[in-house]
Amino acid sequence: MFLVLTLTLVVIILTINNHYRTSSQFVGKLLLDDYSQGIGLDLRQYLQHPFNANVFVADRLAARLKTTPMSDNDLRDYLFSSHTSLYQAMPYMQVLSVGVDANGDYFGYRKNQADQSVLMERSDATQGALRIFDGRTLSANIVYQDSHYDPRVRPWYIPAFNREQPRWTDIYLDADEIGEVSLSAIAPVLVRGNVWGVVASDIKLTAFNRFLSKRQQKLGGALFIVDGEGRMIAHSGKDSPSNILQFPSITNNVVLNHTIKEISTNWPPEPEKLGKSFHFNITEQGQFYGTVKKITLPPPFQHEWYVVVALPDQLLLESLLSQQKISIYLVIAMSVIGLIIVYLIIRQLTRPLRDTAEAAAKLASGNLTYRINTPASLREIAILKEAFNNMSGKMQESFNALRQQIRQDNLTQLYTREGLVEQVSGLRYHSPNTLVILGVNSFRDINDSLGQEGGDTLLCVIAQRLTDLADGSNMLIARVRGDEFAVLSPHTTNRTQSEVLVNQLLSLFNRPVTIGNDDVLVDACAGVVFGYTYGDAIHESLQHAGLALSEAKRSDAAMYVYFEASMQARVQEQSRLLLELHHAVQHHEFVVFYQPFVRLSDGCFCGAEALVRWESPNRGMVSPVEFIPIAEQSGLINQIGMQVLEQAAFDTVAQIKAGLWPVDYQLHVNLSARQLLSADFIDKLERVLKRTQLPPKNLTLEITESQLMSHEHLATSGLTKIRALGIKIAIDDFGTGYSSLAYLHQMAFDSLKIDRSFVHSMTENSTNQRIIEAVVAMTRGMDVHLVAEGIETPEEAARLREIGCHYAQGFLFAKPLPLAEQPTERVTDKLPTR
Repeated sequence: MFLVLTLTLVVIILTINNHYRTSSQFVGKLLLDDYSQGIGLDLRQYLQHPFNANVFVADRLAARLKTTPMSDNDLRDYLFSSHTSLYQAMPYMQVLSVGVDANGDYFGYRKNQADQSVLMERSDATQGALRIFDGRTLSANIVYQDSHYDPRVRPWYIPAFNREQPRWTDIYLDADEIGEVSLSAIAPVLVRGNVWGVVASDIKLTAFNRFLSKRQQKLGGALFIVDGEGRMIAHSGKDSPSNILQFPSITNNVVLNHTIKEISTNWPPEPEKLGKSFHFNITEQGQFYGTVKKITLPPPFQHEWYVVVALPDQLLLESLLSQQKISIYLVIAMSVIGLIIVYLIIRQLTRPLRDTAEAAAKLASGNLTYRINTPASLREIAILKEAFNNMSGKMQESFNALRQQIRQDNLTQLYTREGLVEQVSGLRYHSPNTLVILGVNSFRDINDSLGQEGGDTLLCVIAQRLTDLADGSNMLIARVRGDEFAVLSPHTTNRTQSEVLVNQLLSLFNRPVTIGNDDVLVDACAGVVFGYTYGDAIHESLQHAGLALSEAKRSDAAMYVYFEASMQARVQEQSRLLLELHHAVQHHEFVVFYQPFVRLSDGCFCGAEALVRWESPNRGMVSPVEFIPIAEQSGLINQIGMQVLEQAAFDTVAQIKAGLWPVDYQLHVNLSARQLLSADFIDKLERVLKRTQLPPKNLTLEITESQLMSHEHLATSGLTKIRALGIKIAIDDFGTGYSSLAYLHQMAFDSLKIDRSFVHSMTENSTNQRIIEAVVAMTRGMDVHLVAEGIETPEEAARLREIGCHYAQGFLFAKPLPLAEQPTERVTDKLPTR
């Protein structure tokens, strides 16, 4: 009996440990995959910024050299300014330098231990030797000198000079007194088709170590990056490798050394082993799980790098470990109780035997009359198997619940993004298919108006409609983000079938959704990828579909957009444009053009609208259409708007003082809703007026009708505060929005600017003319000035004057021009006589 109980106890503990190992392997793989993938994405961004910055510095240097030769002092100043500004944004970029091909000169700046920029130079001023100073000028103390240094033979110079294109170098040892291991972003400086020199931005491997340490400091595991030859690029330990070694020994880091030992025997790993998990034990530290993944970095980064991650199983599955301990303690407690019960049962069962022995002894002593009165009964022992099965069942339920949370969305019961990836990774279709990501338009507004429960109900209805459509097919459906759904269909082998599917999906949104007592009509747009989107390609396909969805949301006409390679290039170009835009704001590269408007009654120029232009040293004159949307999204529009306002105010005051503009000349400046939403905008506006001495009555701020309608509270708060300063308000592009006369009476404004779409061809289109007449009649008696935009013909000007419009603006009178070219005389030949 005791043997049976002992065997039962051993079997139960082994079963619990088996479930624990199964859970550990499954969940550990998911978490390790997610963590290593995140490191790869972070590293891509980590390397992309200094590379773009290096190309930017080289391009600007080439642009300056094409127009004006640069002296050594000019080159030092340019590098120092660029190094200082770039280091603030990217502190891990240690060195910015340039090698000149003609004489083998070298100029650069690096950061010392005190985070100060110090000069490195080889030129005639240093007698042809490389000198490193402890300051930023040639008069500083020399800390290192190399008389044989030539930048043209260095690993960072030769690749850029030969290929004549920006790229990353392989890792190499620096030629300075420290001899650190570095990685450089390099770009040639092309002047009139020839390579003038090479610009290099160095990242020390110590910086890579800090990059990895920040991500690993709370995890207690190991994280490092290795190239295809097994050379250690960087690791999460405190000490950096002093030279380029193949799987070096890391001082005072047991986990790193054990992980290196696990992977170094068969390096590089075979493709089928990438992403697979491995595990090992460390004495006194327990079991660790690890994985190796190849890092996919975009061109021109061509190196084979691998990220290796190892994490302790206690960290990965802390809750499962706790449940395992509780289960074992419970089994032990129940086993003790069982042993006590067995002891009592055996004692009861053996009592008749003891009485029989006692009776036999008494019989031997001659007591023949003694009788055994104890009844002989046999009781079966209750088995603990059912209790232990219950424990095992609860462990299995906990495991299934954890797996379910990862794979299935709790709200809609669809796959999650991770669940979809897991489901699709093992599929191998024989023909192309379609991946669609559907995004609900204006879901945040719907959620705000209906509340959280209403928004959840809407998402559940959409999920049910998608499920009904997919019923009986092999389509896979997932909720990949808050208001985004993914649909993968294998039944679309050509583009026509793919478009039919997309239209079917979008048609599901044509029916209203009943939520409580309300019928809500929503619409959606879609990003589509057609091709082989299954297997290992699912990650990239989801990213591409997301880019296509963003394009569809930006489009006013297209309800769905198919992914094209140009979209990814456009995202990279916008990233580069944003970097240049930051530089333009810091260096005040924006100029102001002015387009005057005319008083139709006498033809006098009585005001002008200030229009921003970007004079980029690399791109030339950039149209606002290209950079204003990016400035709006990034928030730079606040700084650009204030620069334009301040410059225009200074110009207006100067023109009035010089007698070139009348004292009541009206300056119109465009105002973004984002500026108006800024908490300190009114304070900044007051400071500009005080600094420029522009009278508030001479300033009019223009905001478009659509922005006003999208932010109704601005009409009664922000605009009221602006008018309280004495500044006028104009509603721009009037007629293109959806405002009503009743709403206009509640708003604080002084002028309406009739959109050019109504003025154009008004003499031929009676509808446009009637709309303008209605606007004039609507505002009569409201003390509002009307300004018509886009006047191109004298007939349009004459008809507007007859209707009763006060002012006009357009190419008929003047195009947007710099301040020096502004007209000041009365218009006489553009307006017909009465």
